[in-house]
Amino acid sequence: MRTVSRQRLRRGVRVWSSAPDAPRLRRPTDILLLVGAGPVSAIIGVALHHQTGTPPSGLTLTGTLAGAITGVAELVYALLVLWAALLALLAVAARGRRRLVLDYVVGATITVGVGVLVSRPVGGGWSDTLHQILTSSPSPVDVVGPLAIATVVVVIASPHLTRPLRWTGRSLVALGGAATLLLGITHPVGGVTAILVGTVAAAFTHLALGTPSGYATSEQVARSLPDIGVEVTSLVLAPAQRLGVSTFHAVGVDGGNLVVTQYGRDAWDEQFVGSFWTALTRKGETLDVLGGRRHRVEREALTSLLAERAGVPVLEVVAAGVTADGDAVLVTRASVTSLARLSGDELDPAVLASAWTTLLGLHGLGIAHRDLDASCFVRRADGALAITHLGDARHAADMSSLMIDRVRLLVATATAAGHHAALDAAVDALGPDGVAEMLPYLQAAVLDRVTRRTVSDREWSLDDLRTAAVEATGVEPAALLNVRRVTVKSVGVVVLVGVMAYVIVGMLTDVDLSSIEEELASADKTWLWVALAMSPFVQTSFAFATMGAATARLRYFPVLLLEYAIQFIALTLPATAARLALSVRFFQKFGIPSASAVSMGVIDSFMGFLVQVVLLLVILVSDLPGLTAPLRGTESSTSSTSSTSSGESSTPTLLILIAVLLVVGALVTALVPPVRHRVVGRIPRIREMVREQAATARTSLEVLRHPGKIATMLLGNLGAQVLQAAILGVCLYAFGHTAHMSQLILINTGVSLFAGLMPVPGGMGVAEAGYTAGLQAIGVPSSVAVSTAIAFRMVTFYLPPIWGSVSMRWLRRHEYV
Repeated sequence: MRTVSRQRLRRGVRVWSSAPDAPRLRRPTDILLLVGAGPVSAIIGVALHHQTGTPPSGLTLTGTLAGAITGVAELVYALLVLWAALLALLAVAARGRRRLVLDYVVGATITVGVGVLVSRPVGGGWSDTLHQILTSSPSPVDVVGPLAIATVVVVIASPHLTRPLRWTGRSLVALGGAATLLLGITHPVGGVTAILVGTVAAAFTHLALGTPSGYATSEQVARSLPDIGVEVTSLVLAPAQRLGVSTFHAVGVDGGNLVVTQYGRDAWDEQFVGSFWTALTRKGETLDVLGGRRHRVEREALTSLLAERAGVPVLEVVAAGVTADGDAVLVTRASVTSLARLSGDELDPAVLASAWTTLLGLHGLGIAHRDLDASCFVRRADGALAITHLGDARHAADMSSLMIDRVRLLVATATAAGHHAALDAAVDALGPDGVAEMLPYLQAAVLDRVTRRTVSDREWSLDDLRTAAVEATGVEPAALLNVRRVTVKSVGVVVLVGVMAYVIVGMLTDVDLSSIEEELASADKTWLWVALAMSPFVQTSFAFATMGAATARLRYFPVLLLEYAIQFIALTLPATAARLALSVRFFQKFGIPSASAVSMGVIDSFMGFLVQVVLLLVILVSDLPGLTAPLRGTESSTSSTSSTSSGESSTPTLLILIAVLLVVGALVTALVPPVRHRVVGRIPRIREMVREQAATARTSLEVLRHPGKIATMLLGNLGAQVLQAAILGVCLYAFGHTAHMSQLILINTGVSLFAGLMPVPGGMGVAEAGYTAGLQAIGVPSSVAVSTAIAFRMVTFYLPPIWGSVSMRWLRRHEYV
């Protein structure tokens, strides 16, 4: 018993997570760290530079308590530095780890360089800035050099260390950042900047030099297998690996071949971020937030046992459990070969039929595989074709998940045996109606990257496979809604409408162009840059609302790019029409019928409308400051009164103009025969279209029966409205004025609600006039109101199509639209 305890103790205190000669990888973890921390560091360096110029207030406590807290802070700060030094010494002393010293040197060099750039030299120049951040003297400093260097060492070392040690380092970094504040070395922004700078440098170093995967060695795994009741005589790492999972080939004491799948404790970061990454970038994947390594092993074992009981061929589960090291392990009988390795005569119709029988048997249990490719079908020792890699399987799966599985099997068999043979096998297994049912899902977007690359190497394309499937089933291919492209004519219309809009706004506010130019020239450009940096986050909130409205399982990353792409085409189409057109095309790529896609767009729009109305009612009927309240931080004065009066005088003019335009439009429709005939002639076609699609559209209303989806839509739209109001407030602050948040929400929501109803691309002209009138109504001077409206529209409407065009190209390249 004591021997077992000593073995567990020795295994529990191991330092390194992987072997010294383990291959290095570029991990998505570091991409996410770089993308997340890099822009924040840049914003701080540009917008909040030298906000630490005044001395920190320090501790307000006195006497023994203050001394004790200061002593603890000094101790924590010293421990962080000592921990970083210890990690460096370990790399020097440990055999085979000295390459890690190069990582530290590169990371520290990048950290110092980025720290100097963020601090930006003043007075004495670059050398004085470097001396200040390294010595943290004189205080306060923009970037705490020792904290940043310790952070880069801890983050660089994390993939190389076991999980307890890496979490110790991360905890010391957080405590060390707090210690710098207590010691008066910097302000909060300086402490956050130091940690961000170190994180950015570490992520860049990892991407440049690579990191180990964190998987245990064969010896460590073999030593831990007796914890779950398995003895092996040999164990070697398998040549093919999956993200976040380590696979070994073993031979048991009975001579049987085994497969050991290990979800390592020290590879937890890779497992979680790998799940997060694929959830963002690949269709058919979802983020497993609560599913740890134990959960994944238990799910794979349970799914295998349920399938085996129902007669579905799977690999026999030998053992499953968690070892003393904290690693979750699944042991199964080994297969002979996989479908991906079969070729020639081995891929006869009987093998293809067996693959379909196995998958349909799994689907008959309501289980979707969700990670299907050719390697998931293996031949057992008894000759049966079994299905494996069930760690991501979903029980009680929806029809969309099942159809995606079938499409992936069709493509997998097509790449192995040819698309004609694969189609024949699919028709035999599913029948013509079954193949026709999965045709809407036959898109490149539902395939993983490896399969898409494999298809591109074949002589046939997915279009050829789809055409052959249509011929085999005798159905008509689903018509896709064309998206209007940006043309020279449409750009000219945008420019013309924009010029006319600003002329009208100038006439309504009685502000000449020179006054607007003076206000724009005097604006604080730093805050305008901050507003521009905040703008992309509005679409991150809208993306959640879109996902909540969908009945199918959507990936967040493509949906986010869809929201950016909508900003791109909104330059040529009214906002509502642009969103509906592109969304329908996007949803069709997921196999959702056009009627359901339209209904989902309507539901999402209605939820947005509901949020806007509720916001307006809450502000108008409550005691929150509205349009009649003075600006925040001001009292009623002559200037504010005059500004308010001018705003009030301009608002009726604007409303009268809008009312006149609506009346003129109605009169033209009623009195001009060609226009009237065109409108009346469309009514029967619209009525017939609604009648035909009503049954299909009812399926999309299923989202209203799920409180979680309703909450997602409401919170997504609410977050977008609040973010837009905050950006409006930042633009107003750039011109030296402030307003209550309730006022900003009232103005933004009211204008968004009204401009969305106008048949004008992006609400151009209407939105600018609305923001100007709303700002004037709360006491903002006319010239400032116009300038703020222009700036706000620039950062939220006219500039976002720049990255929206990139998103549109990405969506088209990956066949999402």
